[in-house]
Amino acid sequence: MTPDDTTLTLVANGAVDQLDFGILDRLAALVDVHDPVPAGLVDRIGMALTIEAMHAEVAELHLVGESALAVRKDEASIEAGTITFTTDVLTVMISVHPEGGRVRVDGWAAPAGVLQVELHQDADVSVTTSDEDGRFSFADVERGPARLVLRRPSDPTVPVVTPQVEL
Repeated sequence: MTPDDTTLTLVANGAVDQLDFGILDRLAALVDVHDPVPAGLVDRIGMALTIEAMHAEVAELHLVGESALAVRKDEASIEAGTITFTTDVLTVMISVHPEGGRVRVDGWAAPAGVLQVELHQDADVSVTTSDEDGRFSFADVERGPARLVLRRPSDPTVPVVTPQVEL
């Protein structure tokens, strides 16, 4: 029997009554107040499951230059000016430039070639295409956690996905 089957059996036999349900409802409310589900967790789980389902090539993170790193408490996000991501099939370098309260992201991919490049920020996705030299950019980007998904014309079903970074 599964835990759900056991619960249903107890309820059917009258072993769990309205008092029990009241106690469980109050306990659930207490947990919601004092230990809520972190903001964005459901989206991050969805992204992780999507990546797993796509059997994506996950890029490894390499920081360039920045010595002072800011790490978010809810996820290992890293703030830096220039970041390089590497995989067996693609290397991507991005440079993040502050522009007022927002940022501009300039990127280069090697080997050079045209790629579809997606910038994921929570549920928002911005899409661009790199030029033949592998250059791409996103202007007027909101600050916050983001990741790139790059699709190669030679294998569009296996994207390259970067770790989440703080822009």
